[in-house]
This record gives sequence, C-alpha cells and structure tokens, in this order.
Amino acid sequence: MKILVVTQYFYPENFRINQLCLDLQHMGHQVTVLTGKPNYPKGVYFDGYSYKGNDDETWNDIPIMRVPLRARKKGAKNLILNYCSFVKHANRKVKKINESFDIIYVFGLSPITVALPAIKFKKKSNIPIAINVQDLWPESVIAVTGMKTKFIISFIDRLVNYIYKHCDLILCASPSFVEKIKKRVKNKDKVRYWPQYASVSKNQSNERLFDENEFHIVFTGNIGEAQGIDIAIEAARYLVDTKIHWHFIGDGRKKESLEKLVSEYRLENHVTFHGFKEESEIPKYLSSADMALLILKPDPVFEMTIPAKLQTYLACGVPIIGCVSGEGKRIIEESQAGLISEEISVKGLVSVCEKALDLKESELKAYGDHALTYGMTHFNKNVLLEKLNGFMNELIEDENQRS
Repeated sequence: MKILVVTQYFYPENFRINQLCLDLQHMGHQVTVLTGKPNYPKGVYFDGYSYKGNDDETWNDIPIMRVPLRARKKGAKNLILNYCSFVKHANRKVKKINESFDIIYVFGLSPITVALPAIKFKKKSNIPIAINVQDLWPESVIAVTGMKTKFIISFIDRLVNYIYKHCDLILCASPSFVEKIKKRVKNKDKVRYWPQYASVSKNQSNERLFDENEFHIVFTGNIGEAQGIDIAIEAARYLVDTKIHWHFIGDGRKKESLEKLVSEYRLENHVTFHGFKEESEIPKYLSSADMALLILKPDPVFEMTIPAKLQTYLACGVPIIGCVSGEGKRIIEESQAGLISEEISVKGLVSVCEKALDLKESELKAYGDHALTYGMTHFNKNVLLEKLNGFMNELIEDENQRS
C-alpha cells in the first residue's frame, strides 16, 4: 500500500515514527512523509536546515516533504507559534500534492493539531486516516502547562472532537486511552489499543561502561516537564552517601536547568547527563545499568500513559525502579520486573532506592528476566506490525467498498 505519514517530527529528530516508517517500508509498503523542518528538542534548526528554502529530501529511500515552521525556541508563545505554523504550511502543501495514496497515517504526539493537514488531504483525496494517539488532549496540555483558562480548554476540547470525528481509525498507545477516547466518538469500534514496540533489543555484550563499584540507575528519553527528573535529583541529594550513580541519557527542555541544580548541589560525582544518544546506542547503556528509572509526575493523564521508554527497558531486560502510578506501575507489577515506590515523591524514590541497594545479584537478574519475557509477550515488534498492517488493510477495504 502507499502510505502518507503526517508527523510534525521526523528524522533527523529522534522519534519512534522514524523506525516505524522503516519497518513499514521493509514490509513492502511505499512510505512518504510530510513533516516540518527539524528543530526538536533545542528549538533551533538542525545544521543544514532553515525556515526558508526547500529541504525536501530522501532518507533510506523514503521521500520526505518538508514544510516551513517556526522553530520552537523557548517560551509558551514560541511553542504555540511552532504548532500553528506547521498546520498553516502543511495545509498549503497538501493542496499541491498530486500523488495518490491509499491511506494517511498520523503520528499523534503533541500537538494533536498535526492531524488537521491530514484531514484536509483526506477531504481532497477521499482516503482514510489512521491516527496513532500518543498524547491525550486537552488533558496533556493542562497537565504540562497548568492551564486553567476555560475558554482555551473548551476550544481545544472542540478541536479534539473534530479531529477524532474525521479520523477513520484511532490507535491508542495505552489501554486507558481507549475508554477516554470512545466517549468522544459515535463509532466506538474505530478506537483500538495498539501500543508502541521497542526498536532495540538486549545488548549481548559483557562490556561495562560504568564503574562496577557503584550502583547505576539509568534513565533514557526526553527530559521535560512531565518526567519529574527534579524528583530524582533531589533524591540523589539525600542518597549522596550511598554508592548510587544516576545517569540521564537524552535531551529536553528541562535538561539545562537540571544540570544547574546538580551543580548547585555539588552532585557532579553522583549524577551524569550523557546528552542525546542514537537509539541504537541505548542498549549498551542499559546493559551497564543495575536498574532503569521510570518516573512521571503525578497527574491523572500521566497515569493513563505508557511511557515509550518502558518498552525499551523491557526489551533490554533491565530491572526497573518505578516512581510512577497508573499504567506504568501496573506493567512493572504485572511483569514482576522491578520495584515500585510507595508514592511519587522524593521520599518515595529515596525509600525504593534504598531497597534496591539491598537486592542480591540473583534478585536483580530475576527482575531483568521477567522484564525481557513480558516485553516479548506484550510488545512484540513483529506481532504489532502485523496487527497494524491488518488494521490498515481493513480500513482501505472498507473505504473501497464505500466508493
């Protein structure tokens, strides 16, 4: 099938949609991507890209159509302008697309407005849309920004309803999303659970990157508001006299302020920010970890979310320390893959870390084995790709019958 992928973020930005496009192509599908100029997460254009000019390109035989968008920079105003500029220019772009496609696939990270150009193209070309919802709106907006303006929330609420109404298949990254979204649509059957899968696997090398005399806790992924890394830094301050060493692999809007906090607390010998690493490098860091950290700030919307890093931790067979509630906590408990703090707080994280220090090597290995088994059972890449393929074929067949 010919698939038009609509996503505000794409290579060289580091998102899982990159690997999904490669996997779909490997399955024999023709994939084309409509996206923006890369500037995430630092808010400045990547080297070789700019607002002006044509940055269309081909990556691994995948055609990429890029539209101008305002770089994120810093601040809420610039972020809103970034979101709106993608919609504006992508809407213009879809008017000029003459190529025919069988289906549109929307990668639904924030902002959900990424679906608006896809809807415009659907109306023009009469082809179905599948949207993969990674973030619930307006819930995520409220949780991250603390927004309380009723007028704006009401506007976003109506916008979300409009988008879901015009999407033919709504794939939910978490079971908790399913019932929430079903309340917004008439056709409940079009809402289905389809989780992310890990694109990496356990590192078989015995190479250790870290000092074997320390207990290494590794976090991977985005370092933003939702993750609550500040809780971990405060916990590190309390645990400074233990052998715990914290490692943060990734980048994000909070990284700079957290590095300053580490410096202020004089924790440089106990906390290391490694910066962004390619996904292919992540397994070697996790294989050197004693445990991996899963943490999210307490909020109802975060409780419904399965953080993508959890699938990576499971696939790499690493024991997990969880400072989470909701879906993340459920999976760690169900899989028996690690320890959970009693509360999402500095006190809770300190307590569970102290328990982790008392674990025997055999207990850590058992947690890691459970993680690997659960990941292979519930987030198997091949199984999930075949399921997605079936969903999309079914959607195309239904559309052909209606035509």
